[in-house]
Order: sequence, then structure tokens, then C-alpha cells
Amino acid sequence: MAMTQVVIVGSGPTGAALALLLVKRGIAVTLVEAAKDAYRVFRGEGLMPSGLDAIAQMGLSTMLEGVPHRQIDAWEFIVGDRQLFRVDEPMGSNR
Repeated sequence: MAMTQVVIVGSGPTGAALALLLVKRGIAVTLVEAAKDAYRVFRGEGLMPSGLDAIAQMGLSTMLEGVPHRQIDAWEFIVGDRQLFRVDEPMGSNR
């Protein structure tokens, strides 16, 4: 077994992505997670263009095709029951 070169604490999206990228480059990684199972309660997830670029770099873009999702058409900023403002998408993005 190769000697660990990098220890990553936390196997959430960032830790797991970093581990994958390092292993693909031949770096020995130990990924440490306190949770005993992979169950996570997601409280809203979004991918910005840079996140989509990172997923493509990891070679995982095709996996996204089967994930239920909806495209955002606007951002609404609401405090209490009052909408402060709304910005339609895209906000200068090419995606």
C-alpha cells in the first residue's frame, strides 16, 4: 500500500472532489469522515458555471444527465413576505 501523501478530513462534496482529483494525479490520499453512513440531508444545492467546469474536469458531467434538476430562470431576494428585488437569468453568463 502506498504511503499517504495527503489526508482530507470530511467527505462532503468538497473533500470528495479534492480526493478524486488528487488520486487521478497519482497522489495517495486518505479521506477521513466522522459519519458512519453516507446519508446527508441536503438543504438546497445549486451549481454555478464554475461548479459545472469542476465537475467536467473530474470527468463526472455525464452523471449529471440523470439527476433530477430544474434550471433557475431568476433570483428573488425575499425578506419575510416582502420581495426586495428580482434578477432574471442569465446575469451575463454564457450558460
